[in-house]
Amino acid sequence: MKTRLFSLASFIYIAIIAAFVFYLDLGEYTLSIANFSLHLPVAVWFIIPLVLFFFFSLLHMSFYGFLRSLKFKHFFKDAAKFENLIIDLLLEKEPKSNFSTKEFRSVEELVKMLKNHQKNPEFPKTNEILDLIDGVKRGEYVNLSKLKLEHNNVLLLQNEKNRINNDINYAYAKVKNCYELKDEYEELAFENLLKKGSYEQIKNNKVPKKAYQVLSLFKRFQNGDLKLSEAEYEVLLAHSNFNQEQYLSVAKMSVKALQPDALLGIFKKIKEQNSEALRAYLYLLSEFGLLDELREQIRSDEKEFNDFKAFLVLREKNIAVDLVSFIQ
Repeated sequence: MKTRLFSLASFIYIAIIAAFVFYLDLGEYTLSIANFSLHLPVAVWFIIPLVLFFFFSLLHMSFYGFLRSLKFKHFFKDAAKFENLIIDLLLEKEPKSNFSTKEFRSVEELVKMLKNHQKNPEFPKTNEILDLIDGVKRGEYVNLSKLKLEHNNVLLLQNEKNRINNDINYAYAKVKNCYELKDEYEELAFENLLKKGSYEQIKNNKVPKKAYQVLSLFKRFQNGDLKLSEAEYEVLLAHSNFNQEQYLSVAKMSVKALQPDALLGIFKKIKEQNSEALRAYLYLLSEFGLLDELREQIRSDEKEFNDFKAFLVLREKNIAVDLVSFIQ
């Protein structure tokens, strides 16, 4: 309460009490202490304690008001210095400001923490948040639920991406029942599913796969990162809708991944259904040394396969050929 308001209220209160007591006309009372005696009306004896209480209360308020004024004097000076602190930090200079109040000294340390992203043992809650932020920036999925962030918060969105990248089962669940991808998070989940998911998860997904995405699955199969049975390999290849170059790439990367007879049988079926797979089949014939079948395929086809014809000539002369780079 402000001093003026307190004084006014006290005066009104004392006046009301005095008027009431004088109205009662309670007579007089004599206070005797040893040889000292004081004879006053009873109404005055009622008013004296109130006046003394008012006086000491006013003295108390004035004293602490004086202390607050000293504090705020330093507070306002510190506020004037605060801009200099910000300027020094932005210019990568060592701050020169010396704050007088502990509040601004605390603020100074917090601002330094924010600028330098360094923890301070005096602020455990802020340190915890810095740890969470660092985790998100490192690509980790962290628990942000207790921070109560809004759904469009940058940290929350990045944390969602981290979870998709780190948890293949979560990524699979996110697109499991999708027929098309609606946002960047579903696209990221689908991309991770193709990179890290099992074939069981991938084939259960209903989102149409583009040719280059199916090609990436065969690359995973080549690297041993994706397990495919011969039947699964054939189904995946049959539904790939590859062009000639892509079929050839799959044939090259599958030479050591499947048994020759199984691989030749699969590509023979595919090339009978899709002529784009013919060069891939011819490549496998060349790779596995089935030269008579290769000659027959070249002779019976209307197209000219000069590179395969050249390969046959070189083989007849026992000249070594790097078939991977020779057949393009």
